[in-house]
Amino acid sequence: MRFLFLPKQQNNKLFITSAYRFLSTMATTVTIAKQQVPLTGYPKEDLDQVLAFQPFKDWLHGFDEQQQARQGEMNVESIEIQNIDYFKSDKIGFVKFKANVTFKETGKSAPGIVFMRGGAVSMMIILKSENEKDKVILTLQPRIPVPHLAFPELPAGMLDGSGNFAGTAAKEIEEETGLTIKEDELIDMTELAYGDQWKGMYTSAGGSDEFIRLFACVKHMDTDSINQLEGKLTGLRSHGESITLKLVNLEDAWTLSPDAKLLSSLALYQALKSKFENGN
Repeated sequence: MRFLFLPKQQNNKLFITSAYRFLSTMATTVTIAKQQVPLTGYPKEDLDQVLAFQPFKDWLHGFDEQQQARQGEMNVESIEIQNIDYFKSDKIGFVKFKANVTFKETGKSAPGIVFMRGGAVSMMIILKSENEKDKVILTLQPRIPVPHLAFPELPAGMLDGSGNFAGTAAKEIEEETGLTIKEDELIDMTELAYGDQWKGMYTSAGGSDEFIRLFACVKHMDTDSINQLEGKLTGLRSHGESITLKLVNLEDAWTLSPDAKLLSSLALYQALKSKFENGN
């Protein structure tokens, strides 16, 4: 039994609030391969929102499948929600939690701290013009975690939970570049490479569930129209986006940006180039 001690000067309201927070988290559990796992860390109403968060639902489903496929190799003792970040729309944006997981055979712990943000899409737009080198569009925008105030990367955006990867990609292209591209103009390189084996490219599997569907599009434009994109200001200002477009030669792109989305897309593009040439 865990006892909760408070200094005498703390009022009853704080005691009641703390006790409620502790007791209310005890009632919530999730099922992973027939094992009932306590979900703790927040009051029940917050935990219910986490349970409705699509990335968390997908994570539970995937963990359940893995446990069943590997004959319950792990013992999942508890899942502690440590932080919940909400968007302005009051929808959950990110969840940080710790899954207390051990190997049944040895009792040793497996790393279980997770920063959950779900899936995203990225778009490598290759611009072709007669007698000119192929170009690729990069966006420059502040990336505080790095930190860099004009980080060069491929256009990208978070998935909306609809499962329409191409539709989300087309929408993000228009928002971040101003170009209108139809869904059937986009090639999902991750699907071509892996089929349904993997959801996408995983950016940091040791600490995050994030996966990215890598799309590419080859677009033919006249030179003047391509040049007009250089330095264009885009992005949804109402969402806090401040984006500047930058055009670089496709052959030099790998030397100009450390963006994992770009480097992975370039690798897949080269491996799948015959499919692009046949379609374009």
